[in-house]
Amino acid sequence: MLSGILIEKFGYIEKHADVMDTNGLSFGVDSGINFSNTKPEEFLFTGEYVKVLSWADLLFKFINIAYDLDTETWKDLAARDYSIPNADRIYVSNDKRKLRRAKQIDNSGIFYEANLSANNIISFIKDLLLKMKLETDDFKFSLSDAPFDINDENTWSEGLLPVGKLFFNLIEDLINKSKITVSELEQLKTKEYTKSLFHATDYPAVANNRTDNMGNSAYKRYRAKALQFQGTDIFISTQFFESDREAMIEWYKEHLRE
Repeated sequence: MLSGILIEKFGYIEKHADVMDTNGLSFGVDSGINFSNTKPEEFLFTGEYVKVLSWADLLFKFINIAYDLDTETWKDLAARDYSIPNADRIYVSNDKRKLRRAKQIDNSGIFYEANLSANNIISFIKDLLLKMKLETDDFKFSLSDAPFDINDENTWSEGLLPVGKLFFNLIEDLINKSKITVSELEQLKTKEYTKSLFHATDYPAVANNRTDNMGNSAYKRYRAKALQFQGTDIFISTQFFESDREAMIEWYKEHLRE
């Protein structure tokens, strides 16, 4: 069983389905995003979650799992000095001298290239999935934090920064610039006012406590990190939807113009 392989090798598996959703950062090998200057947090591969410390760690753990799943394909790749399309170097080989930074898979005598950028790692994994006759959707990963610059709207975009994280960043900036009033902040603690701004959400954008508005659920709807507003902690909702991204950005810009 894959879960047994993962537990034996890496000691950590998170099986509940809300892990990636909690982070709000879920990407695939077909995302088409530049992952330079990012750090991965975990990956999902054929139904199992694995924590990682770096891109090199992600590649190492993915390859060890993939090798156990389909050893014969890896033997074939190594025997023919496999390389990904359009690459100018070998990625998998039985001869470590052919690689810049060779790392062995277990004690198999098969080595892979470990000196790769984040984007090359994603390309490598994508081609390996195809070689193993798996769907590219079988592999997903999250980032520990997405790159964000309040002065660069390109970093606010769909596919890179989840809309809930965007709202957190925008309201934090308004607080820092004293561009939001006590009155409006209190209104944002109500479902009705929040929904009048962002139609898809069903929860207040702001709460006094992280455990507010849980109802009968065990799921916390507010981020663990609190923001300070006039000396008091407030908590920001995670319950936003992509359809409200543009309204959220316009709401933020209106405050800057005031």
